[in-house]
Amino acid sequence: MRLFIAFALALSAHATPQLYNMGPPQSAVWDGFTKVTSTNIFSKQAGFGWQTKEGLAASACAYRELVENKSRGHDEPPPIWTNPITEAAVVGTGTNAFLLAAQPGDYTVYVVCGTSDPKYRAQYFDFTVAVRGQKQRVQIEGPCQYRVLRFRATVRNTVALQPLEIRFEPNSKWAVNAVLLWTAAEAARVEQEIIAPFEEWTFRLPPAEWAKWKQDPEPSTGPLPKPDTAAEKRGFMVWSRHYLECVYPHTNPRAEELNPELRAFATPGEYEPVNFIVRPLRDLANAKLSVSAIGPVPAENISVRRVRYMLARPNYTVLHRCRVVPDVLERFEGGSLKADENARFWLTLRVPENTPAGEYGGAITFTCDSGRAVVPVKLRVLPFKLRDDPEKIFGIYYHHPLALMAQAKDAVSRAYFQRKADLEHADMVAHGTRHVVLSLWCPPADKDGKFAPRWDTLAAQLELWKKHGFTGPVALGINASGVYEKYMHERFGSHLRGVKDPPEEFCREVTAMVRVIEAGRKERGWPEFLYYPIDEPGTDPASVTFMVKVLQACKAAGVRTYVTADPTHEQFAPLRPWVDVWCTQPFAPDRETLLADTRARKVEYWCYPNHVNGENDHTPVTGARMTYGFGFWRSGFRALIPWIYQASIGDPWNYLDGSSMDFFNRSEPDGTPVPVAMWEAYREGYDDYRYVYTLEQALAAAKLSGKPAAVAAAAQAEQELKFVWDAIRVQAKYKHDELWSPAEFEVYRWLIAQQIMALTAASR
Repeated sequence: MRLFIAFALALSAHATPQLYNMGPPQSAVWDGFTKVTSTNIFSKQAGFGWQTKEGLAASACAYRELVENKSRGHDEPPPIWTNPITEAAVVGTGTNAFLLAAQPGDYTVYVVCGTSDPKYRAQYFDFTVAVRGQKQRVQIEGPCQYRVLRFRATVRNTVALQPLEIRFEPNSKWAVNAVLLWTAAEAARVEQEIIAPFEEWTFRLPPAEWAKWKQDPEPSTGPLPKPDTAAEKRGFMVWSRHYLECVYPHTNPRAEELNPELRAFATPGEYEPVNFIVRPLRDLANAKLSVSAIGPVPAENISVRRVRYMLARPNYTVLHRCRVVPDVLERFEGGSLKADENARFWLTLRVPENTPAGEYGGAITFTCDSGRAVVPVKLRVLPFKLRDDPEKIFGIYYHHPLALMAQAKDAVSRAYFQRKADLEHADMVAHGTRHVVLSLWCPPADKDGKFAPRWDTLAAQLELWKKHGFTGPVALGINASGVYEKYMHERFGSHLRGVKDPPEEFCREVTAMVRVIEAGRKERGWPEFLYYPIDEPGTDPASVTFMVKVLQACKAAGVRTYVTADPTHEQFAPLRPWVDVWCTQPFAPDRETLLADTRARKVEYWCYPNHVNGENDHTPVTGARMTYGFGFWRSGFRALIPWIYQASIGDPWNYLDGSSMDFFNRSEPDGTPVPVAMWEAYREGYDDYRYVYTLEQALAAAKLSGKPAAVAAAAQAEQELKFVWDAIRVQAKYKHDELWSPAEFEVYRWLIAQQIMALTAASR
């Protein structure tokens, strides 16, 4: 009887809403919440607590102030702006439950999961939350990401003295920030006063920060055409526009774009995108997409994605200014669509390798509760395969998951990072990219002059490199900065800001380090390394003087060097005798200067075109295709290697938090890559280049064949190829201006394809 009375008192003391904020005792508490630490074990008197204290730990990291960045010389926002809920968590390694005394009734249970603690950078949280037979899986890589879960629960009887159980079942670890419980009667107030402010703060910005931001308007557009009878009846219009053109939430179609038939041509083995847009005239429920086979292309070879609009900065370091942009291509498995907001569907076909040439058809069907529309698709498969230029490198900078795998503490996390790296490498290959920049961690020499390179991680990375058929040489970052710190007892800043002239011992140690690494490379039979000691040096005299010493030290070990700098800057003239590979952001110098230097000194020129990677702008899709295809062909450069496959500062799905904007490809919770529109444009540019190269090879073979018909066809093809060459408006950076219209890309590609077919026929 006394136990029942104690439980009844707990029930009355914890009438809903019940609000619990997890973390250590010293962490902040959201107004109205009760603090729960890892030591709060459930008792009938308290009415809440953990089932057991085994395997529990409290974690906290408060990001509420600007962070001093000594490297860049100014204060910056933190990775995320935390609030009292997101700054702290209770983390568990074993199955446990949070128990609540609750009166009989129907409840909403709201659970916040995640952590802000940077010590979990190499942790993959994979766990299940269960409430009364309902289960939801949570998968989170590292800190700064949060998931909110909702459950319905009914408490029927207090006589049995059974508390409500929120159960956490880990595959690796679990993390919980808060648990909330409320009834239907309290729902409106809780949603308005607690949930909405919390989610706004957590998934966008704190109110005080958001108030500083200005949102740019969408680009202007023409009037919306009058919907036809069918569109009025079903509640939506269907239209299409070339995928290189950005379509914003309220971009209006032109009359000729309505009710489209989608057309594409491709070669066997090639990927090709098509798209259409649904413009809802009212809210649409239960929207779904189904795709038929398109001739020999089975439905499973067709990726179906929806373009996700994101709030993004116009430049990755800009603060307090943003706009809505089309960016992420996320899976579409159905859902509701908002009235008057475009939903663009991006479909990528992959033509099977042995598909016979011909014209094929299929259809895409869009349905919702109020109606359906069928979009026909026509595909022409060409009678040849594209060839790769073995002299060119399509690469990318990369935050390698295997580096995190080496730091992970549990088998589940290690398996996740291994899987993520494997999936991302396969994704790169599917987009024509077969090279990533790597690094080798090697601490400075010990007191006996010995080096201890961390070979294991690099070995695993190069094994993956080999598995996916990547091509070298390998641009390899080395720890020159660590050797500098050893001798100068301080670090230099970004772009060598504040660097000082080191003693000769520094140079001798860099040479010794490179010799050790080079010997290890040869012993293991790895591809050539290009030694990359410093990233993006500045042009000031101190920076240049330091770079000369570093490069001389590397060259003394008998290796080739790699420098990320623009050789057209006269300040870098002292570096020229010591640089083997110039990796420069624009296509500079011009083609003639570059080729002359390459012939004279065997210097290579690589380009990192960050202006079409989302670092500066998430919208130049046309510029991305031009850079990767016709612009690359025209430039004379050997490699394209932009920064970066994926970059995330805080929450990878919030482009406004952190010191800089997140950009390029995203990830699903299990590590599967999620592309952005510009990444798909890379592949289209890569294919443009392959069309050109295939024609060049066919043209050369026809000339050598001696067959009159083939020689005549080669002469015609040469004229057409020169026409395309001359049509390119050469730029150091292809972004938005002075580019071909989207339709022109297809015209020039088709012109080249026709010449390949003509040469093939004439050479038989």
